[in-house]
Amino acid sequence: MKKQVFIDYLEKYHPKRTEDLIKKFEDFHQYLWEENSKVNLISRKVPAEDYWTYHLLDSILPTSVIDFSNMKVLDFGSGGGLPGIPLKLIFPTAEIYCLDSRRKKMLAVKNMIKKLDLSGCFTIVSRLEEMDENWHGKFDYIVCRSVKILPEYKEKLFKLIKPGGKIVLYKSKLLDDVEQFANKKMHDLSHPEIGTRKIIEITK
Repeated sequence: MKKQVFIDYLEKYHPKRTEDLIKKFEDFHQYLWEENSKVNLISRKVPAEDYWTYHLLDSILPTSVIDFSNMKVLDFGSGGGLPGIPLKLIFPTAEIYCLDSRRKKMLAVKNMIKKLDLSGCFTIVSRLEEMDENWHGKFDYIVCRSVKILPEYKEKLFKLIKPGGKIVLYKSKLLDDVEQFANKKMHDLSHPEIGTRKIIEITK
Protein backbone atom coordinates (compact mmCIF):
# COMPACT_ATOMS: atom_id res chain seq x y z
CA MET A 1 0.00 0.00 0.00
CA LYS A 2 1.19 3.48 -0.88
CA LYS A 3 0.03 4.76 2.49
CA GLN A 4 2.34 2.30 4.25
CA VAL A 5 5.29 3.58 2.22
CA PHE A 6 4.47 7.06 3.52
CA ILE A 7 4.16 5.81 7.10
CA ASP A 8 7.50 4.01 6.81
CA TYR A 9 9.12 7.29 5.80
CA LEU A 10 7.63 9.09 8.81
CA GLU A 11 8.82 6.34 11.12
CA LYS A 12 12.34 6.65 9.75
CA TYR A 13 12.72 10.43 9.80
CA HIS A 14 10.10 11.65 12.31
CA PRO A 15 9.73 8.70 14.72
CA LYS A 16 8.67 10.70 17.78
CA ARG A 17 5.70 12.27 16.00
CA THR A 18 4.66 9.49 13.61
CA GLU A 19 1.35 8.63 15.26
CA ASP A 20 0.24 12.26 15.49
CA LEU A 21 1.43 13.02 11.95
CA ILE A 22 -0.41 10.06 10.40
CA LYS A 23 -3.73 11.41 11.70
CA LYS A 24 -2.99 14.90 10.38
CA PHE A 25 -1.95 13.59 6.97
CA GLU A 26 -5.04 11.33 6.80
CA ASP A 27 -7.17 14.43 7.27
CA PHE A 28 -5.20 16.39 4.68
CA HIS A 29 -5.42 13.49 2.23
CA GLN A 30 -9.21 13.48 2.60
CA TYR A 31 -9.55 17.26 2.25
CA LEU A 32 -7.25 17.33 -0.78
CA TRP A 33 -9.35 14.65 -2.47
CA GLU A 34 -12.58 16.50 -1.67
CA GLU A 35 -11.34 19.93 -2.79
CA ASN A 36 -9.81 18.47 -5.95
CA SER A 37 -13.22 17.10 -6.93
CA LYS A 38 -14.54 20.68 -6.91
CA VAL A 39 -11.53 22.65 -8.15
CA ASN A 40 -8.80 21.15 -10.32
CA LEU A 41 -5.88 21.51 -7.90
CA ILE A 42 -3.83 18.53 -9.05
CA SER A 43 -4.20 15.94 -11.81
CA ARG A 44 -7.44 13.99 -11.43
CA LYS A 45 -5.80 11.08 -13.21
CA VAL A 46 -3.88 10.26 -10.02
CA PRO A 47 -5.84 7.76 -7.84
CA ALA A 48 -6.45 8.73 -4.20
CA GLU A 49 -4.17 5.92 -2.98
CA ASP A 50 -1.30 7.34 -5.04
CA TYR A 51 -1.60 10.74 -3.32
CA TRP A 52 0.36 9.20 -0.43
CA THR A 53 3.51 8.82 -2.49
CA TYR A 54 3.08 11.01 -5.57
CA HIS A 55 2.08 14.14 -3.62
CA LEU A 56 2.47 13.72 0.14
CA LEU A 57 5.71 11.76 0.36
CA ASP A 58 7.24 13.77 -2.46
CA SER A 59 6.37 17.03 -0.66
CA ILE A 60 8.16 16.02 2.54
CA LEU A 61 11.27 14.41 1.02
CA PRO A 62 13.43 17.49 1.83
CA THR A 63 12.62 17.09 5.54
CA SER A 64 15.30 14.40 5.72
CA VAL A 65 17.98 17.00 4.94
CA ILE A 66 16.45 20.43 5.74
CA ASP A 67 14.99 21.65 9.04
CA PHE A 68 12.29 24.25 8.41
CA SER A 69 11.52 24.72 12.13
CA ASN A 70 10.82 28.38 13.02
CA MET A 71 11.50 29.43 9.42
CA LYS A 72 9.41 31.72 7.23
CA VAL A 73 8.76 29.76 4.04
CA LEU A 74 7.17 30.75 0.72
CA ASP A 75 5.68 27.93 -1.37
CA PHE A 76 5.93 29.32 -4.92
CA GLY A 77 3.41 27.79 -7.34
CA SER A 78 1.59 26.08 -4.48
CA GLY A 79 -1.42 24.86 -6.49
CA GLY A 80 -3.05 22.39 -4.10
CA GLY A 81 -1.03 23.56 -1.10
CA LEU A 82 1.85 21.31 -2.08
CA PRO A 83 4.45 21.17 -0.62
CA GLY A 84 3.45 24.00 1.73
CA ILE A 85 0.81 22.25 3.85
CA PRO A 86 2.76 18.96 4.24
CA LEU A 87 5.84 20.96 5.32
CA LYS A 88 3.68 22.87 7.83
CA LEU A 89 2.38 19.57 9.25
CA ILE A 90 5.95 18.30 9.72
CA PHE A 91 7.23 21.63 11.09
CA PRO A 92 4.37 23.27 13.06
CA THR A 93 6.61 26.17 14.16
CA ALA A 94 7.33 27.17 10.55
CA GLU A 95 5.41 30.09 9.04
CA ILE A 96 4.21 28.96 5.62
CA TYR A 97 2.85 31.13 2.80
CA CYS A 98 1.25 29.34 -0.17
CA LEU A 99 1.56 31.47 -3.31
CA ASP A 100 -0.41 30.95 -6.50
CA SER A 101 -1.94 33.35 -9.01
CA ARG A 102 -5.17 31.34 -9.36
CA ARG A 103 -7.74 32.56 -6.85
CA LYS A 104 -9.94 29.42 -7.03
CA LYS A 105 -7.00 27.22 -6.08
CA MET A 106 -5.99 29.43 -3.19
CA LEU A 107 -9.57 29.53 -1.86
CA ALA A 108 -9.53 25.71 -1.83
CA VAL A 109 -6.15 25.73 -0.05
CA LYS A 110 -7.49 28.27 2.44
CA ASN A 111 -10.41 25.92 3.16
CA MET A 112 -8.01 23.05 3.83
CA ILE A 113 -5.85 25.20 6.13
CA LYS A 114 -8.98 26.12 8.10
CA LYS A 115 -10.20 22.51 8.35
CA LEU A 116 -6.75 21.40 9.52
CA ASP A 117 -6.71 24.26 12.06
CA LEU A 118 -3.24 25.36 11.00
CA SER A 119 -2.09 28.61 12.59
CA GLY A 120 0.79 30.33 10.86
CA CYS A 121 -0.19 29.02 7.44
CA PHE A 122 -1.43 31.52 4.84
CA THR A 123 -2.38 31.94 1.19
CA ILE A 124 -1.27 34.67 -1.21
CA VAL A 125 -3.08 35.20 -4.51
CA SER A 126 -0.51 36.83 -6.77
CA ARG A 127 1.94 36.29 -9.57
CA LEU A 128 5.49 36.01 -8.23
CA GLU A 129 6.67 39.03 -10.21
CA GLU A 130 3.82 41.17 -8.84
CA MET A 131 4.63 40.70 -5.15
CA ASP A 132 5.37 44.17 -3.84
CA GLU A 133 8.41 45.49 -1.95
CA ASN A 134 6.81 44.76 1.44
CA TRP A 135 7.69 41.09 0.84
CA HIS A 136 11.35 41.72 -0.04
CA GLY A 137 13.80 40.07 2.35
CA LYS A 138 11.00 38.37 4.31
CA PHE A 139 11.62 34.67 3.69
CA ASP A 140 14.21 32.21 5.00
CA TYR A 141 13.23 29.68 2.32
CA ILE A 142 11.33 29.61 -0.94
CA VAL A 143 10.29 26.11 -2.01
CA CYS A 144 9.35 25.35 -5.62
CA ARG A 145 7.91 21.94 -6.50
CA SER A 146 7.42 21.13 -10.17
CA VAL A 147 7.92 24.76 -11.21
CA LYS A 148 10.31 25.59 -14.01
CA ILE A 149 12.37 28.58 -12.88
CA LEU A 150 12.34 31.00 -15.79
CA PRO A 151 15.20 33.55 -15.93
CA GLU A 152 12.77 36.38 -15.13
CA TYR A 153 11.85 34.66 -11.85
CA LYS A 154 15.43 34.48 -10.61
CA GLU A 155 15.89 38.13 -9.61
CA LYS A 156 12.50 38.28 -7.89
CA LEU A 157 13.16 35.09 -5.91
CA PHE A 158 16.42 36.53 -4.61
CA LYS A 159 14.68 39.78 -3.63
CA LEU A 160 12.12 37.88 -1.55
CA ILE A 161 14.61 35.87 0.53
CA LYS A 162 16.73 37.17 3.37
CA PRO A 163 20.52 37.45 3.05
CA GLY A 164 21.76 33.87 3.41
CA GLY A 165 18.27 32.57 2.68
CA LYS A 166 17.72 29.62 0.37
CA ILE A 167 15.65 28.60 -2.62
CA VAL A 168 14.75 24.89 -2.59
CA LEU A 169 13.90 23.34 -5.96
CA TYR A 170 12.25 19.93 -6.35
CA LYS A 171 13.66 18.57 -9.63
CA SER A 172 13.62 15.27 -11.47
CA LYS A 173 15.81 14.53 -14.49
CA LEU A 174 15.56 17.94 -16.17
CA LEU A 175 17.96 20.35 -14.51
CA ASP A 176 18.41 22.95 -17.25
CA ASP A 177 16.90 25.77 -15.15
CA VAL A 178 19.28 24.97 -12.27
CA GLU A 179 22.33 25.96 -14.31
CA GLN A 180 21.50 29.68 -13.96
CA PHE A 181 22.26 29.51 -10.22
CA ALA A 182 25.82 29.62 -8.87
CA ASN A 183 25.80 28.81 -5.14
CA LYS A 184 23.92 25.51 -5.02
CA LYS A 185 23.95 22.11 -3.34
CA MET A 186 22.21 19.00 -4.63
CA HIS A 187 20.60 16.22 -2.57
CA ASP A 188 19.64 13.06 -4.45
CA LEU A 189 16.48 11.93 -2.64
CA SER A 190 15.21 9.61 -5.37
CA HIS A 191 12.68 7.07 -4.14
CA PRO A 192 11.43 3.83 -5.75
CA GLU A 193 7.81 4.99 -5.47
CA ILE A 194 8.51 8.43 -6.90
CA GLY A 195 11.49 8.02 -9.20
CA THR A 196 14.31 10.48 -9.68
CA ARG A 197 14.04 13.35 -7.21
CA LYS A 198 16.81 15.85 -6.69
CA ILE A 199 16.44 18.61 -4.15
CA ILE A 200 18.53 21.66 -5.03
CA GLU A 201 19.42 24.17 -2.29
CA ILE A 202 20.41 27.56 -3.67
CA THR A 203 21.89 30.06 -1.22
CA LYS A 204 21.53 33.81 -1.70
